[in-house]
Amino acid sequence: MRLIYFLILFILSCKVQYKPEPIKVGEDICSYCKMVIMDKKFSAEIITKKGKVYKFDAIECMIAYYNENEEDIEKTYVTNFLNPDEFLDAKTAIYLRTPHIKSPMGMNLSAYKNIESAKKMLEGKEGEILNWEEVRNIMKKEHFHHH
Repeated sequence: MRLIYFLILFILSCKVQYKPEPIKVGEDICSYCKMVIMDKKFSAEIITKKGKVYKFDAIECMIAYYNENEEDIEKTYVTNFLNPDEFLDAKTAIYLRTPHIKSPMGMNLSAYKNIESAKKMLEGKEGEILNWEEVRNIMKKEHFHHH
């Protein structure tokens, strides 16, 4: 009986932790476009069901990868544009697309913790506020190409 208890404990302790890894600017390479990540404000991460972490230099690279590999993905994270050391769940984050904030891959997407933050950033500028599904659909429509 004690052996079974320890086996269960062991199995539970081996459960994969799906936590994002810190982005190393100037070192980490985008898993999609293969460019070096130079600006943390636009970065993103995907963690697969097997626990492998993929890092991206831009939200659009992460979503392009996501759209091609959805069945293998466990978690998706984007960096909070206003606090680049904070990762947000990509599916609940709020996105801003505006030509006034230039992202590395040119779709000019940035991510925010809430709608208030995104509205404040957009104030007086042209652009649109989007959710996860809307951003994914834009990526599918505009067919972001692998570099």
